[in-house]
Amino acid sequence: MKRKIYFYMILLSWLLCAVACYDEKELSPSGIISSYSVPQGEHDYDDVIVEYYNKYGSCLLYKFSDKDTYWTPSGWMNGVLGVNGKAGYLATPADEKYVGEQLDLIQKLWFSSYSAEFLKEFLPMKIMLCSEIDSLYVTWDFSVTPMQMVYLSKGVRSWYNCDNICVGYGDIAVTQMTKKDSSDFRSRMNRIFVESMIGRGKTAPTKEFGESANYNISSSDMYTASKLWAAGIPQLVNYSISESNDWKTFLLMMVLSTEEFLTRVPEYNNNWDSTSKNWDGILNPVKDVNGLLKKRYDMVRNYFIENYNMDLQKVGNALKR
Repeated sequence: MKRKIYFYMILLSWLLCAVACYDEKELSPSGIISSYSVPQGEHDYDDVIVEYYNKYGSCLLYKFSDKDTYWTPSGWMNGVLGVNGKAGYLATPADEKYVGEQLDLIQKLWFSSYSAEFLKEFLPMKIMLCSEIDSLYVTWDFSVTPMQMVYLSKGVRSWYNCDNICVGYGDIAVTQMTKKDSSDFRSRMNRIFVESMIGRGKTAPTKEFGESANYNISSSDMYTASKLWAAGIPQLVNYSISESNDWKTFLLMMVLSTEEFLTRVPEYNNNWDSTSKNWDGILNPVKDVNGLLKKRYDMVRNYFIENYNMDLQKVGNALKR
């Protein structure tokens, strides 16, 4: 026993010596800017940005670092173009000459659709004002042997990532928008906003909502869209069944479709189960045979009315104008 104690004492002294003698290299800054604040300049529109920050707690940034937009706890989300690239997105800061008009666009086609309480709760910490936003995707180059994976880009007008949403039209294009451009932008922002809320874990199904459908039904009994709808589940395929997916789907229904579209008698389709890819008449008894979809839809709608003074269906209804 004494020999064991003696051995452990020697081992401990070695460890202490090793720690004391360890020569740590001098730390140097990485050069990555990891902080942000407003105002970022002295333009007239900087006062508007500061007002938004004071009102909603969200920074609208036209100057930002790669870390500000691409970094997440699980890795960097910036894509890489070309062979051996990487999926993700690329965001280019706005041209400061057009930020004022871009802010007007954001107010008119995004912020004005939602209550102040809703925006304060659900806007992300950062909104990146961009001139260009590119989504990177993979395709195959069959012109070479062996064939290669190549990453290409597609322009989009908004994107969300972790704690931020990127918004486009921070360039001359904001002065040239057509009616269709405005409609597309409004729809895109509504979708990205909801997906950002879900992705950041800012909203989740209530207990009442989760208990309002039977998620224990076997997949063999839920193999068609019509069977799912009859059970109050607004999905087309059974592998996407979950409380969270249903909550998200009802939210998207409200901000992307008019109430008239959701509740009307749907256009006849003798093969709804395989070809229906929208929500045409999904709350009408023709599809909602047991009334469970409408019941659950109302739960979600009323939740946001009662807690955030926000009727989300009004957002979708505005799309027809």
